Amino acid sequence: MIKQLVLQVTNELPDNATLDEIFDAILVRIAVQKGLNDIENGNVISHEDLLKEIETWQ
Repeated sequence: MIKQLVLQVTNELPDNATLDEIFDAILVRIAVQKGLNDIENGNVISHEDLLKEIETWQ
């Protein structure tokens, strides 16, 4: 899956993309995919619960 994702991301970038741009694009795509997987698997919390959790950090 990761190899396929890397190939897809690099194919979508311009030919003159720098290594940093390629790396950043790959990291963003992986983060987005992880978030979508979490949503699909029900690994989410409500906005209200998140605000309550953040309040405990202070």
